[in-house]
Amino acid sequence: MTVHPAAADGVNGGAAFCDTQAARWVGLYDSKACFRDRLDLFTSAVAAVVPPPGRVLDFGCGPGVIALALAERGYEVVGIDGAPRMIDLARAEAARRGLARARFEVARAHEVDAGLGPFDAVICSSVLEYIADDARLVADLAGALRVGGYLLISVPHAGSLFGRFEDALGRWRIFTRRDRRRHLSYSLRRYRLDAFAQMLASAGLGAPTFSYFETPVPGRAGVALSRWRRLGVMALATARKEPTVEVTR
Repeated sequence: MTVHPAAADGVNGGAAFCDTQAARWVGLYDSKACFRDRLDLFTSAVAAVVPPPGRVLDFGCGPGVIALALAERGYEVVGIDGAPRMIDLARAEAARRGLARARFEVARAHEVDAGLGPFDAVICSSVLEYIADDARLVADLAGALRVGGYLLISVPHAGSLFGRFEDALGRWRIFTRRDRRRHLSYSLRRYRLDAFAQMLASAGLGAPTFSYFETPVPGRAGVALSRWRRLGVMALATARKEPTVEVTR
């Protein structure tokens, strides 16, 4: 793993910042092609491994955009996030759409209630890089899965050329001062995919498949470029929870 050079304020400050951005981030899914692509990527990835009405946990659900989209497709979804305003928005939107299949709770990292599971799938969109004990969180999320269930988790990709350029710019506070980029100052690391696969294996998950997404290039051109391994800033890993194998002597 490579540590992000701009990380200085800690994950608690990151959660507080995210809380101030709740309403703005909802609008990004309507206005930016890369956010719409993220939504499509996650919902399609879930549908490829778990049919509705499977149970899905969305950890770090934010304002609930992905969770609500899955609920509309017939999944039973629990969304949790450490930012109360995000959860308020998610609950209000679920009520507005009449989506009784979606429920939302406030919880921070390492507060995954075992009583909520087991789940057929757990999704975690761009959360892990803000968590100090990331291996523990991966283990907690894997623990919420049934055997044979899937973890779908996205992380910043250390091998991305665009990501390296973003890191270089992030060394100057003027780049991360504006709200639309300030989340970068709270990110702790990018991930080498071989090391990340080992972390998943340590949590009892099988070999992951990876998809790539997000670049700073706007519009459909940026979405198309993001599918290239060397360009996509983010990597989405899909990994299956394997049965525990007991060795007999």
